[in-house]
Amino acid sequence: MKYRFLWLLLVLLPACATNPATKGHDFVLMSEKEELNLGKQLNIQYHQQLPLLDAKDPLSVYVSEVGQKLAKISDRPDLFYHFYVVDDGTVNAFALPGGYVYIHRGLLNYLNSEAELAAVLGHEIGHVTARHAVKRYTQVQAYQVGMMMASIFVPIQPVTGNLSNLLAATFISGFGREQELQSDELALKYMPKAGYDPHAVASLLSTLKRLEDLDKKEKKDAGYKVQEYHGAFASHPETKKRIADVEAQEQRLHQQGFINHDRFLAAIDGYPYGDSPKDGAVVGQGFFHPKLHLQLKFPKRWVLKNTPRALTARVRKEKAYFRLDIEAMVKRQTPQAFLQEMFRKQDITYMKKDQILGHEAAHAHIEGKAPNMKYAAMDVTIWMVKEQAFIMMMWAKKDKFSQYEKDFNAIGLSLKAFHPKKDEGIPRMALHIWEQGDSWQSLAKQSHDILGHFTADHLAVLNGMDVKQMPTVGVLVKIVK
Repeated sequence: MKYRFLWLLLVLLPACATNPATKGHDFVLMSEKEELNLGKQLNIQYHQQLPLLDAKDPLSVYVSEVGQKLAKISDRPDLFYHFYVVDDGTVNAFALPGGYVYIHRGLLNYLNSEAELAAVLGHEIGHVTARHAVKRYTQVQAYQVGMMMASIFVPIQPVTGNLSNLLAATFISGFGREQELQSDELALKYMPKAGYDPHAVASLLSTLKRLEDLDKKEKKDAGYKVQEYHGAFASHPETKKRIADVEAQEQRLHQQGFINHDRFLAAIDGYPYGDSPKDGAVVGQGFFHPKLHLQLKFPKRWVLKNTPRALTARVRKEKAYFRLDIEAMVKRQTPQAFLQEMFRKQDITYMKKDQILGHEAAHAHIEGKAPNMKYAAMDVTIWMVKEQAFIMMMWAKKDKFSQYEKDFNAIGLSLKAFHPKKDEGIPRMALHIWEQGDSWQSLAKQSHDILGHFTADHLAVLNGMDVKQMPTVGVLVKIVK
């Protein structure tokens, strides 16, 4: 025990290192070599897990071109930086130690100039140059060692888990208040050196604040619990505070630089908005999935949400729900047998055989416990495609079920095969020259409210504006069609 105690004390002894970005002295428990090795290992894992655009894709090439300009004038120009575009609708960007920077296509959709792209990449490069990952590692490691020391005197369960996994979660969700503000400052430092207008940092943060507010507005309108927005530049610190700090710093900057509004818009023209084609897409009141060869339509009062795990929907501000899941099967069985395993026998009031999209299916009415409800009436349809079970559920409180039965029947009857050449495609970014008499509401109407109930608001935020603001006639703007 004596030697173990001495070893723990040695581990706790910090190493003093000069921070490349701040030039101050940091107490860290990771050498630069270890830092670069960790980043390399995590990057391999992320490449296996994330849907990435090909390195030769024009958008990937463009993002890398801008990123390399910033990397060359950063405080760690000796590192080899790599820039990747994650092909999904998430509004986020993050950096791994050693210079691996990821930006999601969902965030790119909401940027409005090459300067704003430089603001995002400069911020993420700032996390790398200031060695924020190393600082976070030191905090986590010190905590784990502290727990081990405590166990010498008070027997406890040892801390378990992969440290790199803990760090990886931090990299994606963001760092602490001080480190996020510091990365904002470094973006302001790097941008003019690379030739970009540093005032784009504030305009970027303002767009993300509008997006945060719209996210809350949509959830409140649908009847969901409103939570703080998380993602790129999440509210640690609060976005308002970050905007104020950046604007105060920008007032002291007299540098001007490239904005490149039209060039950036041309770079994202034609790319998907939101979900990737392979993950299905919500278009207005409809959902389709080319890979699964199916589509559905929902009545106007329904709010749809597509995630990698499931398609969910609900009646706006009411307790009537829909969910479509896919589950991998572990053995061959009929849809009826699969359904009977899911629910208690006494809860199934009736069950019948069916045919869905040419596949054997089972349909049942259930009365019992359901998601979000202790007691509900539920229509469940299950069909099998090879080794996958498709599970479609619609439910409401038992005494309210009849009020929504017409909607449930309409949704079920709308299920049909998807034909790419004949049916509507996924929403894509497009460009439009603002004309006299245009408004966000008129453009939303022309698209048949392709982005749902708040299409006009989304189009405005996509262009860095409030729905009440209007661009100048002749200006190029982004739309979705």
